[in-house]
Order: sequence, then C-alpha cells, then structure tokens
Amino acid sequence: MIPRCDKLFGPGNAYVAEAKKQANALPAGPAVDMPAGPSELMVVADSAADPVVAAADLLSQAEHDKDAQVILVATTKTALQAILEEVEEQVATLPRAEIARASLGEARAILARNPDDVIEAINMYGPEHLALQTEDAGDLVDRIEAAGAIFVGGWAAETLGDYAAGPSHVLPTDGGARTLGGITTASFMTSMSVQYVNEEGARTLGPIAARLARLEGLEAHARAADYRSEA
Repeated sequence: MIPRCDKLFGPGNAYVAEAKKQANALPAGPAVDMPAGPSELMVVADSAADPVVAAADLLSQAEHDKDAQVILVATTKTALQAILEEVEEQVATLPRAEIARASLGEARAILARNPDDVIEAINMYGPEHLALQTEDAGDLVDRIEAAGAIFVGGWAAETLGDYAAGPSHVLPTDGGARTLGGITTASFMTSMSVQYVNEEGARTLGPIAARLARLEGLEAHARAADYRSEA
C-alpha cells in the first residue's frame, strides 16, 4: 500500500500507467508526473547505419514486454531491409524471444523519402526514446520538437541511457513528448508568486484591473480595485 501523497512519479508498463490515471481521477487524488509506459523506441537509420547495431537497439525495447512499441524509420530500402533481416536473425537467440516477437508483431517500419519526412514522422509520433543513426544525426536534432530522450549517432545506445549515462530516464510515452519533458528536479518542486503592492502601485494598476474586470462583467472584482485606487 502506497501512503497518501500529493504526486505520483515513475515509469512502468500499461498497468502502472492505468493505475496512475485512475488514482489521479479520484476526488482529491494525487497529481501524476506523465504517461510513462509501455516503453517506446524509434530508430532512424540511413545507409551509413550499422544494421547489427540498429537491430539490437530495436530488440532492446521489444524485449521489455509485449506492449513495447518499436518503430524503424529508414531513408533507403537497402537500409530498411538489412535492419529487418538482422532483427529476425537476432531475435531467435534472445532468452525473451517470445516477448520480443509479440512486440515486433505490432512494430512498424517506415521508408522516408527525404529528411522532411523523417522529421515529420518523429514529431508526429513523439517517441519516448529516439535513436538517430544517420550521417546527419547532429543536424536533425535541431529540428526535433517531440522526443523524450534523443541518442545521437551509432555509438549512443539507448541502453546507456537506461543504466549509465543519465540523466533521468522517466520519460513521456504515448505521444506525451509533444507537451511534456522527462522528470527533472523541477518535477518535484512547485513555484509561487508573491506580490507586494504599495499605495502608488494600487493607484496605477487599479484602473487597469477594474476596466478589464468590468469587460468580463465582474463588478465585485472591479470595485475591489477601485476602493484601493480611489482611496
């Protein structure tokens, strides 16, 4: 049993995400950080990508659970086919092959015609994890608007982010990256505004506030400003 709290944090699978959603819907229920599960990975590859590495990355997500989402975006048919063939070869040797195959059954492979298509696919999907295994990986980064964590270049394995490289690896899923970032220290903090107003400030701001309040039909609001500015 989790003690009553103000906010729930953390990643998980579909069950964890649903539990957080239901807890948040309770009267006076806790806030939640973000939809964080099931896991997702989008790999973007061109002809320079190593098919063995790209396939290993895809499978590293597919073995999480049957609901893990795996997307391949390739810029050439040759790269796409080579990676898919390598995925099939590698999955047969995995201890969690059954789980990985179930995930792969819902996976998608996309052939992009040009860099604009690549960027469109990324930003529409908003992947939790995004691996850029292309010659122009660094140039693509500046155009990406929605991704939880980006791994730039063939050396940057998503697994490193999971276990060693950091920073936080609680990241938005299910398109959440279009509006949310990953957990940071700011996620555990709140902010407040504090206003000190003297007589001169009240006389200056009061008429402005009162006029706007009356435009909204809120006479009591307007009078609260008037009484201060006319004192």
